Amino acid sequence: LGVHHCRSQLFQQAMSREPVRVHVPVLTLGGAVVTTLDVTPSSKLEDFREQLCEIVGPRLGDVTAAADLRPRLFHCGGELLPGLPLIAGGVKEGSSLTVVVTAALRAVTASADGTARIWDPESGECLHTLGAVGWEKGVSFKGGVLKAGREMISAVFSQDGKLVLSASADCTAKIWNVQSGELLHTLHGHTRRLRSAAFSPDSDRAVTASSDLTTKIWSVECGRCLHTLRGHSLEVNSATFSPDGSLILTASVDKTAKIWCAHTGQTIHTLQGHRWDVRSAVFSSDGALALTSSEDRTARVWRVESGECLQTLRTQGPKVLSAAFSPDGTLAVTASLNPIAQIWHVESGKCLHTLRGHQNSVHSAAFSPDSKRVITASQDKDAKIWCSSSGECLHSLCGHADVVRSAAFSPEGRLALTASDDQTGRVWCTETGECLSTLAGHQDALRSAAFLSH
Repeated sequence: LGVHHCRSQLFQQAMSREPVRVHVPVLTLGGAVVTTLDVTPSSKLEDFREQLCEIVGPRLGDVTAAADLRPRLFHCGGELLPGLPLIAGGVKEGSSLTVVVTAALRAVTASADGTARIWDPESGECLHTLGAVGWEKGVSFKGGVLKAGREMISAVFSQDGKLVLSASADCTAKIWNVQSGELLHTLHGHTRRLRSAAFSPDSDRAVTASSDLTTKIWSVECGRCLHTLRGHSLEVNSATFSPDGSLILTASVDKTAKIWCAHTGQTIHTLQGHRWDVRSAVFSSDGALALTSSEDRTARVWRVESGECLQTLRTQGPKVLSAAFSPDGTLAVTASLNPIAQIWHVESGKCLHTLRGHQNSVHSAAFSPDSKRVITASQDKDAKIWCSSSGECLHSLCGHADVVRSAAFSPEGRLALTASDDQTGRVWCTETGECLSTLAGHQDALRSAAFLSH
């Protein structure tokens, strides 16, 4: 008993000792030492965020508030990941770190509760709620009932990061100030629910697609409708600008996609060939190609200049729910109404990999900024990260309690963002698959989630 008591005391003393600390200098890219961090075995980047922003922020001039800045630490050429102890990145006595402070990372979510929210995705803090919750207490629906048409369909940032554009089932789109959360313009004119909304690359214009068979181009500065694009005979599912802002690409239930002049609103090409609804249509990063997905089990690659169909990608799914180009333009990925996604070689139209592992429909698929990984979102409540060159599943992102509707990489690819019917978004480390934060606060299913692309 005496020996056991002695060992217990020794154990308690050992556990109560101060953790070993190492002193690590932090340098700017120019090599100037700006501070020294006292690092313990459990220290993470988040523990030093405020300290680093307050010290380095003033060097940036007009942006000095810590809340508007994001520190990134590099050790031996590699970036230290959020959510992990610094020692996991090899930091030890004698190490030195390089700090780069940029504008803070932001995310925006849109929900069926009638609101969008702007978040600090790394901390999980909600910075602004855009709009009023579209339900009233004391009736039904988990203590409330949805007001007709208040569902928020999507929300996206402008390229300059100053604005958010939201699309709603109430036939309107709205433009919001990111910094203040203030409503700047309500875009009236559509007569049926909106299906999508997007900014032009220069953030001067917006485009909306609606179930009223039209697409509209708007002035962001004044909220005025510049052009109404008429030509589709059924609902317009999506609309987007080309990378140079000169063209608009639309996808419709009428089995076609169309390319329009963004300056005049005139039709340039009608992309015909699909046998069922066209669910989505996107440009390649250079604007030379377009990619459409359809409920006819195919995706098609088109030459934008001529409207010619170059490749038909015949998938294994009953419907293709979405399709996306890789940033480098060499690959495409399709997501289907079955448990698989497929990676394709754009030039040849050959299927390179079939991504198997989900247990239910894959709602969306997207590439990482370096084109090396793919992220998928599924009806099975999970998202997965895959290697685009091998088709290997790298991480299963498990934790949502309901359908995962969308998934996307952050601008530098270190983080992923998922949106779920469980009323939350989640932020994940793409290197480890660990959930770093949960974006909680919405009162109904999330319809979209997007990062700000700096």
